[in-house]
Amino acid sequence: MRTRIAALLSAALLVAACGTRLPESAFVESAGSDTGATFDQGTDGSLSSTDDLSSPGDGGIDLGASTDGGAVGSSATGGSAGATGGSSGGSTGGAPGGPNQASDVGITATTITLGTIVAENGVLGDAFAPAARGLRAWAAHINSKGGINGRKVILKTCDDREDRTRALECARRLIETDQVFALVGTNTRAFGGAAEYIDGKGVPVLGIPITNSFYRYKHLWSGYKNGYVKDGKTVGYKGNLVSLSGTSRWFKQNLGVSKAAVFAYDIDESKQAGNFMAKGLELEGFEVTSYAVSFAAPSFDQAVADMQNKGVEIVLDAMDDGANRKLCDAMERRNFKPKAKVSTVVSMGAAVGDAYNDTCRNVVFVAGSSMPYTNTAVPAIAEFRAAFGRYQPGQALHQWALEAWAQAVTVADGIRSMGAAPTRNGLEDFFRSLRKYTAGGIMTGLEYVPIDYSKPRNEDCFTIARWLDSKGGWVEATNKFPFCYPDAHQYMNPALEQGN
Repeated sequence: MRTRIAALLSAALLVAACGTRLPESAFVESAGSDTGATFDQGTDGSLSSTDDLSSPGDGGIDLGASTDGGAVGSSATGGSAGATGGSSGGSTGGAPGGPNQASDVGITATTITLGTIVAENGVLGDAFAPAARGLRAWAAHINSKGGINGRKVILKTCDDREDRTRALECARRLIETDQVFALVGTNTRAFGGAAEYIDGKGVPVLGIPITNSFYRYKHLWSGYKNGYVKDGKTVGYKGNLVSLSGTSRWFKQNLGVSKAAVFAYDIDESKQAGNFMAKGLELEGFEVTSYAVSFAAPSFDQAVADMQNKGVEIVLDAMDDGANRKLCDAMERRNFKPKAKVSTVVSMGAAVGDAYNDTCRNVVFVAGSSMPYTNTAVPAIAEFRAAFGRYQPGQALHQWALEAWAQAVTVADGIRSMGAAPTRNGLEDFFRSLRKYTAGGIMTGLEYVPIDYSKPRNEDCFTIARWLDSKGGWVEATNKFPFCYPDAHQYMNPALEQGN
């Protein structure tokens, strides 16, 4: 029902964006043996496809298919009633019985073709790649259990290398050539290059909202809940985005901090997120100092000295993981250790244990909308961990891999809810029907309820994780899941990035 700060932080991580590293390898999907199509860059710079159907494995997944073709939901997945089918190139969904039908684009009696656009290579290296890895694990895993309602999943992936032109070419390939039913788990800062085209084709997208496209185009659905009425022309509500101050309140109440610093790059995507953070902190009574950092040549020593002089207690940022490490190095050089270094989901991976110095590592927190991937007491996360280890051996665990998996589970639940004749319209009806849906306890509560912009306060539900060496990595810092404030400040800031 609102744009989560976590989502905005992802948007902030755009050009800067959610990750770090730099080498650009070839425009090739690093598909495992159980994956879908690969897209290779031809000698003329165009994309060519090599189709490999996701092959069944011998893992296990059970998404709790309903025997009557109705919604999958409340107890098994934390969802609500499912949607009735629509018609988008096929017959009406929701049929409870009978043989499977070729009911829409990408749906045959025996297969479902899904696609994704993920920047697995690019200026920031493989920063966005965990989402694709999570999807590959999910596709192989669900096929090992017979697919979705007896239909095998074919996963088509395309690496746009953080390039808007390539993102559009990926979209055209997936939609026109591969005839995908929907896109899921998209994760790229270049998605704006393809968003208008995808929306115009009426293809549903459930993805990670790195750009504001998800708050502008009606067929694009953020993996974090929001309730904007989207017209394709402006972002959010009259060019503004809505957020809530709950996470700022939590840090103030639980860490006893009141002096904050916010770092953002000198680019619109990052500035937008930095503005949201600063305003939320101020509404909760923080004294805030904001620092603008050059994206081309980030430097932090002077800012760290200033934070020391001002007695800053908590440091937040809207930057990528590499800049976070540089900031931590500057903090270590000056022996400055705040009570909390609040990063974004881009940093929520196993690499923190190796890549962050002693000054930062055990004070790193991440506020977000999903249960930490380390919590295997949650059956859905244990299932993800087992499948990821089996089908993505050697790949580092990351929160984005879990969130992309959860988005795939959501799409599967929607398809399953329509029985023998799924349609694109029916899938979007299913999204609209969701109320506090958790994908089995992974997400804090997905729903797309229209925002009441007149409210000065609203419910804010989230989770906060932190890294602790003594616990072997990421642990929940909030004492329940999700953690909710019923009366967080609701506020707006201008959208600086237009999602196209």
